[in-house]
Amino acid sequence: MVRFQRRWASKRYKGKKRRYPIYSVNFPAELNQKVEAKLKKDFALNWTEKETSEEETISLTFTRSKLKQPSPQDSKHKPKV
Repeated sequence: MVRFQRRWASKRYKGKKRRYPIYSVNFPAELNQKVEAKLKKDFALNWTEKETSEEETISLTFTRSKLKQPSPQDSKHKPKV
């Protein structure tokens, strides 16, 4: 079973204390090794939901490009020789 969880975080901003929610998903223990292998990678998220009178389905698709993304340093103009 997978559960959604909400916790509250507080931060000071311009002298005022702000409180905002942070949402997370708890995966079953059987997936620990698979999730652990992906921790340091950044994924794009696609959320799709479908609801009928019998069930509710939420599909989360995590996508990551394996191609090298151009860094800001690579895009700078090269000096003329």
